[in-house]
Amino acid sequence: MNRFDEYRKKTFTPFWNNFNTKPKKSPAISLFFKSIKKNLKKFVGIKIKIESYKNLKIKDETFLSYQISDSIINYRNNLIVDELIKYLNKIKIKFKKNDIKKFVEDYCRIFKNTPIYDMGSGFGFNEGLFLFCIIKTLKPTLVIESGIMKGFTTYLIDAATNQNCKILCYDISFENIEYRSRKATYFKYDISENPPNLKNQKVLAFWDDHTSQLERLKFSIKNKIKFNIFDDDLSFLNFHSDGWPPIPSINMLFELKKNIIKDDTVGWISRGRKGEIWLKKIKYKEAIKNINEHKIFPNLFSITGYQNHSQCSFVKLK
Repeated sequence: MNRFDEYRKKTFTPFWNNFNTKPKKSPAISLFFKSIKKNLKKFVGIKIKIESYKNLKIKDETFLSYQISDSIINYRNNLIVDELIKYLNKIKIKFKKNDIKKFVEDYCRIFKNTPIYDMGSGFGFNEGLFLFCIIKTLKPTLVIESGIMKGFTTYLIDAATNQNCKILCYDISFENIEYRSRKATYFKYDISENPPNLKNQKVLAFWDDHTSQLERLKFSIKNKIKFNIFDDDLSFLNFHSDGWPPIPSINMLFELKKNIIKDDTVGWISRGRKGEIWLKKIKYKEAIKNINEHKIFPNLFSITGYQNHSQCSFVKLK
């Protein structure tokens, strides 16, 4: 059973030891004192060192290093279009080539005008490009975003959807939000606690909440959500890079199916903390039978000059 800790902004799942961290017993009290601490810091900062808190703005490398030559930008965009076409063909989504070219041009303009400049903990240029273009291509009537953080992906979802598309944003904490979409409805709880009515809707779900992706997959199967995007879809080879991985990820489920991992318990170190996964607790075989397509977003560094911020995948159900 999942447990949600608003204070720590974490979801605790039964498949691993959660770095031996425990949810707060009294989150309301903890949040109260955290709020006092935050306000005191803000007050002291304003009184003593205004510039330190008021004017300091961290910018992602994307906004500090970029191409300005039109010919290079056109060359880059054409290569991006080629990569998108390859990817859309792999996941068997119909499209028009001229539309993809326009989507890329639109995305570059929209990205440049983003209200979020610090992307250290979320999507970057490359992942956002695929999210934006997939949504533009599929034209969903309802988008679910589970895990909001600062709101950069909300901004992209807002820009990629038409005015009639519903956007439902879920998170157990709104503390870090910097951008809110006027088209979106916000819910400060996990989607599993009160699932929305999705009847007669073409739904795309974007899962970026560091919660068990197996549980999210089961949710999508139960609620007939055909199109899904999973951020942090890491494998057993690279999941140690994530501070709070969504164990088990979709990638891990397929690795388990191939019987690659022989141990009952898998241990790792992440930022000095020891984690353990209990593989016997992961009952996955029925769930992955419902997956029709599963493809990781490609790394576009050689084309854009920007490294991917995370490993993201598209999952289409049968």
